Formats: sequence, C-alpha cells, structure tokens
Amino acid sequence: MIPRNCIEGARTGGQAVEDARSIRDRVDACLERMIEGSEAMPANLAAAMRHALLAPSKRLRPVLLYMIADPDPDLEEAALTLGCAVEMVHTASLVLDDLPCMDDARMRRERPSSHVAFGQATAILSAIALLSRAFGVISELEIPAAARTRLAAILSDAVGQNGLVAGQEIDINGRASLVGEHEIENLNWLKTGTLFVASAEMGAVLADMPEDRIDHVRRFARHLGLAFQTADDLLDKSADPKLIGKDVNKDEGKATLVSIFGARQARLTCEEHLAAADAALISSGVNSAPIQALIAKYFKSKLASDAG
Repeated sequence: MIPRNCIEGARTGGQAVEDARSIRDRVDACLERMIEGSEAMPANLAAAMRHALLAPSKRLRPVLLYMIADPDPDLEEAALTLGCAVEMVHTASLVLDDLPCMDDARMRRERPSSHVAFGQATAILSAIALLSRAFGVISELEIPAAARTRLAAILSDAVGQNGLVAGQEIDINGRASLVGEHEIENLNWLKTGTLFVASAEMGAVLADMPEDRIDHVRRFARHLGLAFQTADDLLDKSADPKLIGKDVNKDEGKATLVSIFGARQARLTCEEHLAAADAALISSGVNSAPIQALIAKYFKSKLASDAG
C-alpha cells in the first residue's frame, strides 16, 4: 500500500503550502518510500532504480500536477502519489532514451547514465520496474474506482504508442524525413508534450474539474511541453553539460527547430508557446499564480543557460 506519511509536513498553520520546493521535497520523500525493496528484490536492481529515480531533479511534472490539483487535505496524499507515478514513468523513459541503441548518453541528472553505472541489462530492467510500479501506485489510490481508471488510462496513453514511445521511434528512425516546423513540433509533442499534458490533466481530474476547464488545462500543458522541448533543443546546442547535468550536442545532425530555423527563431517560438500556455492557464480557472511563478523561474534558468 501507499505510505501514508508521504504527506507528512504538507501543511503549515492550516494553510496550503504552494512553494514548489516544498512540494518537490515531499515528492522526493514519497518516491523513496515507494521503491523500498523487499527480500525478493535483487540489491543491484534496487540500486539502479534508486540511482535513476532519486537523482537530483526539479520534479517539474509532479509539482505541476500537484499545483493544478490544488488539493484539499483529504486529497493531498493522492496528488503526491500521482505525481510520483508520473515521475516514475518519466524517469523510466530517460533510462531508455540514454541507452547506446537510442541516444547513447553518458550523463543524466548530474550522474552517470543508468547503463553506464549498472550495465544495459539492469538499466532496462530498472526502467520496466519503474513503469510497473507507476501503475501499481495508481491502483492503490483510495479514490473512486472510475477516477482511478481514468487516471491510469491518461498516463498509459501518454507513455505508449500514441505518446512517448511513438516519439522515440520517430526520433530514432524517422528524424531524417522531418523537414518542416509542423513535423518537428509534432515530434516535440510526442516526446515531451504528452507527459506534460498527462500530468496536468491528471491533476485536473483528481480535482474533479468540469470538462471545459480540463480542456483549458490540456491546452496550457501542451504549449508548456512544446516550449520545454524547444528550450531543451537550444540547451543542447550551447549549454555547458556540467551546468545542466546531462550530455549536450546529442541532436547533432538531427532536424530540430534550432537546426532548421536558427536559435533566434527557436527562442521566439518558445516564447510564443509560453504566452499561449499562460493564456490557457488563466482561462482554466486554476490558482495560476504559483504555476506562473514556477514556469517563470524554470524558463529563466533554462534560457539563461542557453544564452550562456
């Protein structure tokens, strides 16, 4: 079962804590408890899961989910748990993306990539374990069954053949055929945007928002995800790997907005997506101020590193 002390310290003086760092810290603590091993779990596998999942991270997706949900006390545990599920899926995708047969990255989140530290076989198995655990923790949520089913379906669709997996396949075997902005943005949507939308939508579903508000939340997260990937492409061209904690120049020879249209146009596109995201966020009726602050801080840091 999900550890109930995941939400320890969640509130101060009866007021919701909106600070992103506080939410991130609680997500980190919850993640650590959720992957505690059993006697049947090989120590090497447990170490590989911890290596990838508990590495330094801003936890942007689970923090975003929590802020969208803006949960009452009785839903705080569920919001943190869902954020952990999203983070497990995201981390598993990074482990797989880094493999020699894919992006062949040597560093991730300020640490050696999982396959560098533990070998390819254990890295792959750790990713499968994290994916499995993600859906397990959703199944354990003490919320209505219909909501659990919908939340699992949202995350499954985002990670599967209509989302992350499709994006990675195009990135590996179809990138050479991409020639226009629309095709590249579609790839960015599949590789990155789908999980941002899933995170935000899961927060909205947990909060039991009406469908018209959920539509605005989806549109907000779609633009945010596209802005994130464009900023990431800019960093790949110009950032110091020691500052961003991962390899750079992994897109060399690949079609990106940066390689086709140049850094200036890519930055403008990123800013346009951020403006569209902000408009949709306001239209959604959520408590937008903490989310706007989170995004402003994150992209200021990301684009400052690019300007470098």
